Order: sequence, then C-alpha cells, then structure tokens
Amino acid sequence: MAQRYLWTLLLCLQTRLEAAGSDTATLPVTGILGASVTFPLGIKEPQQVINIAWNSETSVAFVTPGEPGTAPKVTVTHQNYNDRINVSRQNYNLEISKLRMEDSGIYRADINMQTSETTLTRRYNLQVYRRLGKPTITRSSMTSVNSTCNVTLTCSVEKEEKDVTYSWSPLGEEGSVIRIFQTPDSQELTYTCTAWNPVSNSSDSVPAWQLCADPAAGLHPRHTGLLSGLAVLFLLILIVPSVLLWLLCKRGQGSFLKTSSKDSDEVSKKTIYTYVVVTRDVPPAEGRIYDEIPQSKEHPAKEEDVNRIYATLQSEKVGKTSTQDSKPPGISTYENVI
Repeated sequence: MAQRYLWTLLLCLQTRLEAAGSDTATLPVTGILGASVTFPLGIKEPQQVINIAWNSETSVAFVTPGEPGTAPKVTVTHQNYNDRINVSRQNYNLEISKLRMEDSGIYRADINMQTSETTLTRRYNLQVYRRLGKPTITRSSMTSVNSTCNVTLTCSVEKEEKDVTYSWSPLGEEGSVIRIFQTPDSQELTYTCTAWNPVSNSSDSVPAWQLCADPAAGLHPRHTGLLSGLAVLFLLILIVPSVLLWLLCKRGQGSFLKTSSKDSDEVSKKTIYTYVVVTRDVPPAEGRIYDEIPQSKEHPAKEEDVNRIYATLQSEKVGKTSTQDSKPPGISTYENVI
C-alpha cells in the first residue's frame, strides 16, 4: 500500500512539473569516472522542505525530511543507483558516487516546499569524463630537402574520448595535427602537445632534432630503450637455459667419474696376484695354467664370489727355440687365471 502511495505521489509531482517550472535553466555538472558528483539545490530554508523527487531517464530517488536533528530519508527508486546515493542533511543536495559513463544525462529535481504552492524545479546536465592518459605524438609524413624538412605531426590519446582538445607549444596552435617546416636553426626546440578535457590534461614532447631523422629511428627515445630491453630479454632466454644445461651435464660427469673411481678401488681390492714359473720343455698348449685360489679370509663374506686373478708366466731360456719362444728373455706374460 505504501509503495502504491509513493508511485502515485511521484506521478502527481511529474504532472505539476508540466504546469510550472518547465522553462527552468539547465545547470551543467561535470563528473570524473569512478569519483563522486554533487547536484546543488540552493535551498535556503531546508526545514520547509516537504519532499524532493529526483528523475533522469529513469526515476532516481525520493527524499523526505527525517526526524528533527536526523538525516533525511532517501528512497532509491532505481537499482542502478543502489548504494550510490547520498543526501546532505544541511541543504538536501544530492550526491552520486562511483560514477559510471552511463550516468551522463539530464537530471531533474522537483521540490515541494511548505512556503510555496507550486513545485520548484532544478535541472542539471551531467557529463562524466575519464582522466586523460599521456598522449602520443606520431610523424605521419616527411619530405626532406638538403638540411630542411617538412613534417606532419599527429597528437592523440589512447582511447577515443569526447570533448578532447589539443594545443601545441611553443607554436601556440590548436588541433591534433600540425605541419612544421624544420630548419637547422630550430634544432634546439622541443615541441609539446597537450591534450585537454573538462576534468584533466596531459602532455607529451618531442625534440626538434628528431623530426628529420630516419623514420626507423622513431620519435621517442623510449622506443629505442624498449627494443634494447627486448633484445636483452631474448638473449637471457637463450643463455640461461644453456648455462643450466651445461651445469647439469658437468654435475652428471662428475658423479660418473666419482662412481668409476670408487668401483675401480673396489675391484683393485679384490684382485689377487700369483707367480707361476714355466720351463721351455712344457708345450705351448700347456702354457696356460689354471689355478684356483681360495678366497682370502680377510675379505668380507658379502663380496663377489668370483675374483679376477692374474698369473705371471715367466719364460726361462731352456730348450729349443719355437715360434712362441721368439720373445726376448725376461719378458713376462700376463694371462687370466679363472
């Protein structure tokens, strides 16, 4: 029932608006995206306020006085404004916080006062703007003759914004595009472009000596720094994995050498040597002697059952000389004895 009464009251207020105050001047209001904006009502006797209805393309809020000494009661009438509406206790000014781009538009306040039989109307044109980022200066064309050149410079912001204007110094020209006749006498100048909108401004500069330079060199020193940074990053991507791979390989080889050395020491500890003397009278076929040597008691029982044994065969100069006896005297021959 209360909600029905509220909507009926709003309808009556809108009807009365058509009869009075339709020619009210519109006050421009500027807001920054994400910030807050206030609509000033200019009420001199806030205690005489009966109610205030706020409307835009949709209804916004309905305000009634609270108890003496308390804040006014605010009923938000559209979900787009939930948790974003605040009303001043002193003068009933409306504040919208966390501004969005879609908040831009015409707002109207219909005020009913105890001292007036007609509805007072206030109109506002809210425009929401972004803060401008740093503009960019680009060289769109260049013609060069000897040491002079004609250059066309364009200044632009990153995002297309409304109501943006551009100015150039020290030329004092307006607009985003300018044409410069560059001579050797003006090499020390610096051209600055400033972008403006109703809530902010930002600038970018380019030295005159770069205007007639090779296009590949670009206008901004930071471009060169960016390319250098990319080159360093590319080299790091190539070098770091190579170094890591080399370290891993080196560590692997070191481990293999340590293992091989350890295995060789263990094999040498298991080697048993015996000395066998063979005379010349023994036929060559019988020159290989197999000798089974029992395992030393000094070795642990867990060592390998089969040990490598070397026998030393020494030839004595006795008997006839044969093909196998062609070795000089005193030379020892090593053979495997299993």
